Amino acid sequence: MGLFRRNRTGRRVPPPGLVEEAAADPGGWVYEIDADMVDDPEGSVPPEAVIGAWQVDAHGKLAGGYRANPNYRPPATGR
Repeated sequence: MGLFRRNRTGRRVPPPGLVEEAAADPGGWVYEIDADMVDDPEGSVPPEAVIGAWQVDAHGKLAGGYRANPNYRPPATGR
């Protein structure tokens, strides 16, 4: 994940796969993770590897509320 895409209005576009994740977590949040910063996909995610999050409504749909993580620190050799 981690492609910084925006639509014409300047809003962040969720990466592929996040919509499916939202359907599995109604009423919660789904998080965009910088995979380049995570050694073990089944392990823990450091807070600075979370790019941001989308709120999920009670029906498992992205509710439109995106929150960027102010602590996200992309790797210097990354993007």
